[in-house]
Amino acid sequence: SSGINAEWPLRPGMLRAMNEYDRNVQEALDEEEKQKKLDHQKKMKHPGAKSQIEGVWEEDGFDKDTFNPKVFFQMHDVDGNGEWDPYELEAIFEKEVEELFEGLDDIDEEEKAEEVARMREHVIKHIDKNGDGFVQRDEFIEYTKSPDFDAEDPWESVINSSLDEAEFAKFEKDLNPEEKKRLEEEAMKEKKEKSTDCDSALIPLL
Repeated sequence: SSGINAEWPLRPGMLRAMNEYDRNVQEALDEEEKQKKLDHQKKMKHPGAKSQIEGVWEEDGFDKDTFNPKVFFQMHDVDGNGEWDPYELEAIFEKEVEELFEGLDDIDEEEKAEEVARMREHVIKHIDKNGDGFVQRDEFIEYTKSPDFDAEDPWESVINSSLDEAEFAKFEKDLNPEEKKRLEEEAMKEKKEKSTDCDSALIPLL
């Protein structure tokens, strides 16, 4: 009969060979996943740049050549108070982040949340002139007239960045306590959901 007899003990050499095969397979899969991430990275639009904002404008149903910053701001000012809060700002990057992680095998919700947070902080840094953590309509309109809006610098996403401990500590420090708590809660929720999924998938051994 074909296959390995479960009652026949594996010799150390055979076990090593099988382990080597498993490692080679895993390395090939890891390399494929890495290439996927690199390909996705190349398609990334710089958050807050003209191309990215116009992409959202098109998703809203308009032609990019008709882009109007006042109308765009009003459409994404959900509560109509004349400023974008962190949640309204993050919603503008949802499509970009979803496309970045689409088709990847090891999607991590914590990484997605971190990506959105990094994009938001980056945009606030360039647009929020009064430093209140929000983006007012006038600030956004002025920004669309600046050279920064037309910039097309590459964006280093979290899936390809290799943050050292100092950089990660700085990222955490820059987050306000409210945002840090929210990210931690989202990560815990995701961890709990994964744990529940694993538990429900377990089949008792007979």
